[in-house]
Amino acid sequence: MLFVVSVLFYQRTPMRFKKNIFLSLSIFLAITSGTLHAQKFGIIKGVVTDISDKEAIAGAHIYDPKDRTHGVTTDINGNYQLRLSPEKHSIVCSFISMKTDSINVVIDSLKPIEHNFVLESASTQLETMVVSAGKYERKLEEITVSMEVIKPALIENKNSSNIKGVLEQVPGLNILDGEPQIRGGSGFDFGVGSRVAILIDGLPALSGDGSALPWNFIPLENVEQIEVIKGASSVTYGSSALSGSVNVRTAYAKDEPITKVALSSGFYDAPHIENSKWWKGAANFSNVSVMHAQKFGQLDLVISAMAIYDHGFIGPPGYNPNIIDTTIKNNQVGERTARFNFNLRYRPKKIPQLNYGINGNFMRSTNNMSLIWNNDSSGLYRAYPFTMTLQQQTIFYLDPFINFYSTNGLIQSLRTRYLYTKDEATNSATSATDLSTETSMAYAEYQISKQINEGLNITGGLIENQTFSHSGLAFQGVVPNNHLQNYAGYAQVDKKLWSVLNLSLGVRDELFKMNNDKIAGKPIFRSGINLKLAKATFLRCSFGQGYRYPSIKEKFIHSDIGGLPIFPNPQLQAESSWNAEIGFKQGFKINNFIGSIDAAAFWQEYQNTIEITYGAWDKEKDKFGNDSLSTGFKYLNTGSTRVRGFELSLPASGKISKNLKVEVLADYTYVLPQAINPSQVYAVDSNKFSMSYNTTSTNTANNILKYRFQHIAKTDLQFTYKKYFIGGDWRYYSFMENIDEIFYLLEPLAHYGIQQYREKNNKATNIFDVRVGMDITKKFKVAFVVNNIANISYSLRPLKIEPQRTFALRLSAQF
Repeated sequence: MLFVVSVLFYQRTPMRFKKNIFLSLSIFLAITSGTLHAQKFGIIKGVVTDISDKEAIAGAHIYDPKDRTHGVTTDINGNYQLRLSPEKHSIVCSFISMKTDSINVVIDSLKPIEHNFVLESASTQLETMVVSAGKYERKLEEITVSMEVIKPALIENKNSSNIKGVLEQVPGLNILDGEPQIRGGSGFDFGVGSRVAILIDGLPALSGDGSALPWNFIPLENVEQIEVIKGASSVTYGSSALSGSVNVRTAYAKDEPITKVALSSGFYDAPHIENSKWWKGAANFSNVSVMHAQKFGQLDLVISAMAIYDHGFIGPPGYNPNIIDTTIKNNQVGERTARFNFNLRYRPKKIPQLNYGINGNFMRSTNNMSLIWNNDSSGLYRAYPFTMTLQQQTIFYLDPFINFYSTNGLIQSLRTRYLYTKDEATNSATSATDLSTETSMAYAEYQISKQINEGLNITGGLIENQTFSHSGLAFQGVVPNNHLQNYAGYAQVDKKLWSVLNLSLGVRDELFKMNNDKIAGKPIFRSGINLKLAKATFLRCSFGQGYRYPSIKEKFIHSDIGGLPIFPNPQLQAESSWNAEIGFKQGFKINNFIGSIDAAAFWQEYQNTIEITYGAWDKEKDKFGNDSLSTGFKYLNTGSTRVRGFELSLPASGKISKNLKVEVLADYTYVLPQAINPSQVYAVDSNKFSMSYNTTSTNTANNILKYRFQHIAKTDLQFTYKKYFIGGDWRYYSFMENIDEIFYLLEPLAHYGIQQYREKNNKATNIFDVRVGMDITKKFKVAFVVNNIANISYSLRPLKIEPQRTFALRLSAQF
């Protein structure tokens, strides 16, 4: 079946890509098949389990050190079957983060031998396993790129209803009005196009047309861990991973059933700005989530659901002496979201190497999108007239998959995803009548992986991605229907030498075709080295290239939703980048307190950088024959840019006394994001205005790019004493030095006060959150959380205020 799928993929792809695929797979198959020569064999078989929880271990490696070419890996049920010559052998069983076990046996060609290995955890500094760096599991400290791993404990501690609140604590990453930024690699683009790939279980979760991901869509109640790669990740995860990637790994059922329930409720405090409270009574928010995981014979089942109500802290448009907008009422701006998620996996008894299943996630949400505040004083917590859009969102995915673990260690998988999104504007704040966008994405990835021996792993894959988008936003009298095709092939080799040196080399060839445009693409490469200098000391170096083809919306969006006209640019070109990094990780252990100190310096350059720019564009007719707005924003290629910097992080946890446990995650990131050619004219609008970095920026000192923070520091700290805990976090953002000058130029007409606000609030921002709680019983926990405890009024994205102080009570249970 998997072979048939790969053949069908091959037949559909362009000729240049076929040649590269054929060459890559030929080399791959030559390497993997070289170990499969025939001779007379005896058999040893059994199961590998974890001593701590009796769970089967998938992916353990069983081999004879004198002849590793015949090594095998365990299947999803922990089963193995090793074929060896009839003689005496020393058989070794190893698995990352576990202590190695071995046995001496005499293999008999007539009678199979059965032996079960039971492994126990090794006492290492990190003991964290990741898959995102190379699409197979390995130790965090041995990868060649910078990666952060977030465990479910931090999610529960922060009382987060979506992943956004958790990601804000990740070193080097910040969220700017819903858009992720990694190490200053991107600015603000109104939620269209992303240089950070968002994935759920390694598959793309961003809408096929390039829209931002609603953070509530990620099934936070069923997260195993979150892996964040910093730096170009296009070789591994494709076009949108120009600056990095966020991969959310969901969990499957274990041998013991588990049920989790969480209830949370709270309210927004009144802002400290005089006369800025726009609601009466309590502005409350609440959410409830439930998750159940259980094995039923050979069937693994996980189901989860979440419901959210949020009154909201930004109200409908307020009083403005120039414009009156009464189309939205106070009770219409709240969010109401429901989501259902499931994971199903079946493991046939008769074919233990095989497992297959389907995962799914469904969400329906009613919410609002607000772009500009009403003014810089009492109107900070209200929208500017005609810049708030009420919307209904429907989004779901279905993920059929199949995996096959060959007895010779060859692993094949076919993973697919059908992702559907529909956004509908429900208020009449704009001139158009049909404001819906509808996108379908069909994604398929065939992957083959082979562990040649304990130190060599080869991974390769083929990808096809078809995106169909329909929008009711008219341009030149035509309702846009767009089709984006994407084909890719990749290969990666990871080799470990002398137990201290890890080498990684990867390549990807990717092709895009938008509608009837010419095929565009570019082969890209990555390489990395990780050297173990001492027992817990690691030095890493990496180089990676990135390539991002423009999204459908960046090319074809034509909208004045939210009061900001945006015009299409079908001539928009792809942007590319390269990233170099050197890093140092030092693990430490003080009694039972274990952690690491990580330092990294990085340099990334972008070519054909895509940014949204304001200008005067030629008038066009809409589908009603009326002239559309002639001034507004358009996505343009703005030339070359550079981001340099360094980062320090400290994750640690453990008991410092018999009853006192400490958990800490601290970091500091400095970036120097610059325009390389600030005077380069990249466009001339219809008013003959020459656009360059210098002519569109509010502050050109040191050529700092727009919408970036040069200094970001964060700390999350928690103390647990017996059944009680107290903790909190601190986030520091330096002043954003540069934004689009058009917002200053429009100030005399709009009177929203952006220039005055920035001149008054030109210092760094500090935000503090606190939490306290206790384990009521072994099954029940209660927590009280106060976010923005100082109740400061602050803005991260210009013209958009952030939440004031909130109070919340959370009750959780696990059975």
